[in-house]
Amino acid sequence: MKVFREETIGSRFILTDKFSDDIFKDDDYFLFIWNNGSEPVEYEIDDREMTLCPDQVSCCTWLQNLRFCEDHPKLNILCFNREFYCVHTNDSEVSCNGLLFFGSNTTPVLTLNSEEKHRLETLFGVLSEEFDERDSSQDEMLRILLKRFIIRCTRLAKKQLLNDGENQPEVDMIRHFNVLVEEHFREKKSVQEYAELMYKSPKTITNAFHKHAGETPLQIITNRVIIEAKRMLLYTDKAAKEIGYELGYSDPAHFSRLFKRVTGQTTTEFKNSKEKLGTVA
Repeated sequence: MKVFREETIGSRFILTDKFSDDIFKDDDYFLFIWNNGSEPVEYEIDDREMTLCPDQVSCCTWLQNLRFCEDHPKLNILCFNREFYCVHTNDSEVSCNGLLFFGSNTTPVLTLNSEEKHRLETLFGVLSEEFDERDSSQDEMLRILLKRFIIRCTRLAKKQLLNDGENQPEVDMIRHFNVLVEEHFREKKSVQEYAELMYKSPKTITNAFHKHAGETPLQIITNRVIIEAKRMLLYTDKAAKEIGYELGYSDPAHFSRLFKRVTGQTTTEFKNSKEKLGTVA
């Protein structure tokens, strides 16, 4: 494991080949996890079982509870906090916010072809060498290399996660909508409310999603609420009524009906099923 630290502002950038809860639990990290091996890797994110196949890259944030189910082959993991590089503030540089992170697909998985794999292997090699440098320009060099990695993944995501990534204004509209949902999903539940924040019509936003994404804007909002509800059910002791209230539902019955409609389970059934599987301690 290689670590860059800058204690004055608390920045962290980590390059490692093995995931460990001890490393990532104490900070708000963005993670790229690349299976550069020859065997699939099984892991869980929140309540979902996932498989990361060889030559695939998964993008995660500190909001997600990540657990590998068993000893896994070596991975290539890039991990950085907002103090090292803030994807929101610097979105004009890398255009990943709302796509790789905080997007409609909360756990994007990218597949590398042989050309992209070679490019990332070369970049990882240069990164590894730069971690060993100790001079005044090291942090800036590491940041430049990280930006190159993010940009490469963003280009792949536009091709693989969106139906057509060529219409940049509409792609940016989708990314903007996704970021706003991440910021406001607790209090805003309609497409109209987000359209007002964006100075767009609901129809314009809906049409962009229809052309480029696999979900409607309303599904994005609803699914984000349900993801947060699941996390709170799994990792807190709060009752469903309290969770619904915190997520912006003054009527507990309304929240319960929504959860059942989307997940097919009541909040109690969902939590009990995960407890039986040992997800909740």
